[in-house]
Amino acid sequence: MANHRLVKLIWIFTEKFGLIFLSMITFVAYARLLSPTELGVGTVIIAVVELIGMIYSSVLEDPLVRLERLEDKHIATAFWASVLVSLLSIVVISGAVTLYTPDPVLRWMTAVASVKILFTMMARVYVAQMRRSGNFRMLASRTLLGKVCGGVGGIAVALWGLGAWAVIAQVLIMEFVSIVVLMRADPRRIAFSIDGPLLRELLKAGAPVAINALSSQTLQRGVTVILGMTAGSNAVGMFNMAMRIIDLPRTAIYHGLISYALPVFARRSADPSRLRAIISDSTAVSGFLLTPLFIGIALTAHDLILLIFGAKWTEAIPLLQVLACTAAIGNTAMYATTALVAVNCSHLTIKAEVATTVLALALVYSFGSLYGGMAAALALLARMAIITPLQIRGLNRAIGYDWRLFFETNYRSVVASLVMAAIVLMVSSRLSVQGYLHLFCSIVVGALSYAVAYSVMHPRWMQEFKSVFTTR
Repeated sequence: MANHRLVKLIWIFTEKFGLIFLSMITFVAYARLLSPTELGVGTVIIAVVELIGMIYSSVLEDPLVRLERLEDKHIATAFWASVLVSLLSIVVISGAVTLYTPDPVLRWMTAVASVKILFTMMARVYVAQMRRSGNFRMLASRTLLGKVCGGVGGIAVALWGLGAWAVIAQVLIMEFVSIVVLMRADPRRIAFSIDGPLLRELLKAGAPVAINALSSQTLQRGVTVILGMTAGSNAVGMFNMAMRIIDLPRTAIYHGLISYALPVFARRSADPSRLRAIISDSTAVSGFLLTPLFIGIALTAHDLILLIFGAKWTEAIPLLQVLACTAAIGNTAMYATTALVAVNCSHLTIKAEVATTVLALALVYSFGSLYGGMAAALALLARMAIITPLQIRGLNRAIGYDWRLFFETNYRSVVASLVMAAIVLMVSSRLSVQGYLHLFCSIVVGALSYAVAYSVMHPRWMQEFKSVFTTR
């Protein structure tokens, strides 16, 4: 059992870290080949399309994963409902953009990009089945192959000088290759059948999850859209640069962990004490790795931006520092939403999610024209500082995960990261080297100081973390 669990995790992280590597290659290429304005235009268009696709995905995928038995009628209903809704969305988006802008290039970009919704939604039933069966090897293979093909296609389009089309080409190729791989791996014929009562049950179960996803994705995508409206494409490009550096490790690692966590949490949903224990252990392990990672990004932001992406992205440095600190705070409650889904209590945080999202978007709208990308970064930081304690309150109501357990789980990684930050700030300013060597030395000093500080507070951390994967 322990070995099987480790194999699943190995495939999950093969996929996710492979995505980091591939995304980094394409992102560096885009930073070199595209202007901030071109990157901003492509990002805004994809943000709108992905927001819609994410809402639909959340309504169906997680409820399918949580079902006690997944039958053919569930698969057929979810698949064909997804296809029909996706096709309707493509028509609506294509029509709406003609009313929004007279620019024919933007119209075509948006219409073509909206096809991504169809590919994304067609994949949901396949992904849900593989998550249920633990076939993370196939999930990893399809994602990595799609990313490779999408990256090659996107870079080729950028080299041809087509600007923002590169971003759109990448995501379309990636999603198309992914669904083809999934269909070849599971070549069953899905009969055309939509069971109305069954669809209503799925929608009812998925509605709270979708609202939370809508809140989260409206925040991420909406910030980009509103920033573009108030501060222009250049500000969006700078903000997207900083956000992508954070999202590369965060999205890859978070999505990998949460994909694995939901079925694991669901199996323990009837025993709150066991569920609290695994949430605590998982958060401790994740915080041990991720909190110093994001604090480290904030500390080395100047070197990272200038050395890797060039001086034209200098304005992104303070944005990256703020967003890195935001991500570090989010690590402390990263499994809260997943745990609430597992015990069917997502409704406990819906109002908080929606209210804080509206607040963040209002801050961007109010201050975007004055402070540019920094308004968006600070709005996300404020939202994270508010939503985290509200998520813990929801967990406490659902399964008794209280503040004492929250602090016991997180204090070591937080304290050790603060010690690391103090030492790196003190040492890096005194280093006589520059460039990549300065960056390397800062990373080494940070890693060593964090390891020592954490080990002093928790000498047996290796044995305890190992037990998370072998005994629970």
